[in-house]
Amino acid sequence: MLKPLSDRLIVSVEEAGEQQVGGIVIAQAAQEKPVTGKVVAAGPGRVTDAGQTIAMTVKAGDTVLFDKFAGQAIEIDGQNLLALHEKDVIGVLA
Repeated sequence: MLKPLSDRLIVSVEEAGEQQVGGIVIAQAAQEKPVTGKVVAAGPGRVTDAGQTIAMTVKAGDTVLFDKFAGQAIEIDGQNLLALHEKDVIGVLA
């Protein structure tokens, strides 16, 4: 598995299935991008200019809500993942 560095997170994003509205199939390009996912791995935290590490608030196993266009899509072992910074996370879903 990929081990993220600094304040980065690896998030498993569940892709939306085919959507239909009134019997009309909506093209995948027109569908909303998912904004929630489960954290698979988290880095150790952000390092300040003074050299101190600020621990991550989010941990592996958390389900998070993040900015719509945040992160970098990656594929590892056939699994679609998203790499993003902790600052792009809006909150943790309870």
